Amino acid sequence: MKTVVDTSALIAFLQRKELGNSVADLLESGQAVIPAVCVFELLACVKSSVHRHQRRRLLSLAEIIPMDRDIAEAAADLFTTLRLKGKTIDNEDLMAAATALHLNLPILTTNKVHFNYIPELTVI
Repeated sequence: MKTVVDTSALIAFLQRKELGNSVADLLESGQAVIPAVCVFELLACVKSSVHRHQRRRLLSLAEIIPMDRDIAEAAADLFTTLRLKGKTIDNEDLMAAATALHLNLPILTTNKVHFNYIPELTVI
């Protein structure tokens, strides 16, 4: 099944941590979906040209979902809903969650605490 892969899971893959095996399986089977905001997060502040090349190569193995108006509005709605409940999470996480909800897909992440604030979202 297609799965949205969050930046934290991609980094786990790069660092060869346990969750990285799940990312590898999704990439190999063509089931990995990556929100555009995660592309930004994965490439931001990478100084080494070798590391930048490796990360771009990794990203080329997945379907990248651009943020459109529907996803942006869904992220804004999530922000407002959580803020009213006294909860805040990073904007990038809101955008990744909104992408998963928009596509009706689960999200693979190591950051379950933030994503568990969104009850409609299936978190792996």
